[in-house]
Amino acid sequence: MADADVYSAQLKYKQQELARRSAWKLQFEGVDCTEQVMKDLLTIDITDNESESTDDIQIKLADADGKWVQRWLTDTIYQGASVRGLKIEAWVGVRKGDKIVQQKAGTFHLDSLSAGGPPGTVTMKASSLPPSGGIADEKRNKAWEEYTLAGIAGEIAGKAGLSLVYDAPTHSYERREQNEMTDLAFLRALCREAGIALKITDGKMVLMDSAAYANQGSVMTIRWNDGSYTKWSLQTGSRDISYDSCIVRYAHPEKGLITGSAESEKYADNEEHNQLVITNRRVETSAEAQEIAAQELRLKNDFGETATFTLPGNPAIMAGHNVTLEGFGYWDGKHPVKCVKHKLGSSGYTTDITLGGNISQHLADRDDYTLGSGQMVRIGTVTDVNEDKTKARVKFTSQGIISDWLYVAQFPEWGNINSEMYTEYASHKHHIAEKWGEIKDSLGGQLQGDETDWDGGHSHRIRHIQWFPRVNDKAICLFPSGSDSHGYIVGCINQ
Repeated sequence: MADADVYSAQLKYKQQELARRSAWKLQFEGVDCTEQVMKDLLTIDITDNESESTDDIQIKLADADGKWVQRWLTDTIYQGASVRGLKIEAWVGVRKGDKIVQQKAGTFHLDSLSAGGPPGTVTMKASSLPPSGGIADEKRNKAWEEYTLAGIAGEIAGKAGLSLVYDAPTHSYERREQNEMTDLAFLRALCREAGIALKITDGKMVLMDSAAYANQGSVMTIRWNDGSYTKWSLQTGSRDISYDSCIVRYAHPEKGLITGSAESEKYADNEEHNQLVITNRRVETSAEAQEIAAQELRLKNDFGETATFTLPGNPAIMAGHNVTLEGFGYWDGKHPVKCVKHKLGSSGYTTDITLGGNISQHLADRDDYTLGSGQMVRIGTVTDVNEDKTKARVKFTSQGIISDWLYVAQFPEWGNINSEMYTEYASHKHHIAEKWGEIKDSLGGQLQGDETDWDGGHSHRIRHIQWFPRVNDKAICLFPSGSDSHGYIVGCINQ
């Protein structure tokens, strides 16, 4: 039997196996091409990233007779369709008996097409980012004044023909400058500063609070040697140079020098420090500078541990989900899924997942919570109180920042009471409006009889609570929606 015949027989058998075990679906420009693709399929890889990178798909086909190069590609060009940007929609799935479990993997746009041989093959590569709008490859300069992050994202998404999904706290800017940056790179930089995940998927640009991902429960638990995975690897190490402090400095044209700093948990005053210094970020307040310093410090010292697992095909798991590990020692706990790769080939359908750092450990000292209204509650330690006890500064440990002066809300219904004021009421009498019955006075006396007046010739001394925080108190702070700089201390936690 000729080599070409052996190759064709092997390919036909493999295609039958793929069709039997998987339930994938492919559409090109809205036309179902699953059957045509599966007849010549060698491999499909679909990558789902949590943020920063776009999702992508790569399809490799056998093309021994040249039909994909000579006919499909040529017909596409002659019909006036642009090969670059060709829309490919993909669904991944598995067959469980008579039941099909299927999940859409995304909408992609063809970036490149290559062919080679022998044996003849064609490879298509596509990205979740549409080619229109130039948001990823055209550098430009622009001053964004009086914008919110959602407003900037909305304009950039619209240029690319994407719909915007914004599910994060409001961030407002007096001015932000885009200098020789693509729109997408500029938006990603803003999102990193704000601690917001940016993802482009299935025709949408999604901005979501990174903390919201961490607060979600786990979609699955992987236990040591439980048979749920076929391959695994664990790794620990610093992603970048390790910094124990960061300072942001900006010479504001109107407000002068604005600075903000953040320190890691290992920071100590009596040691030499590897400090990260940032001078190219425009800030309006020291609180904003502190927030950026904390964000950059976390990014540079990102969780060092990673874990990868190869699982049987699982269409349900997606980047942004959380997975819990048990029995892996140091890596035990809840981890974010940073990347998911769905693969279909000669080995059938498999899913590779890459997990980030241990959320369980790092959330132990979490001190900020976003409310449904967009307001943020932060819990920190009081570092300083002003002389008239109307303002205080608070350190938020997990962020490594110290706030601006925050006003103290007076007369709360709870808290540390460290000052009392009294009001004296003049001598007076109580009117007892009861015909019969027994009345127990709050002072312990007893009255009985008809309606009468009781003139005790007494006065009440009423205590008013005037609360203010003290250094080292654990303070509860409220930051109104849309403001990261100006907040209030509303109480404290007794420990």
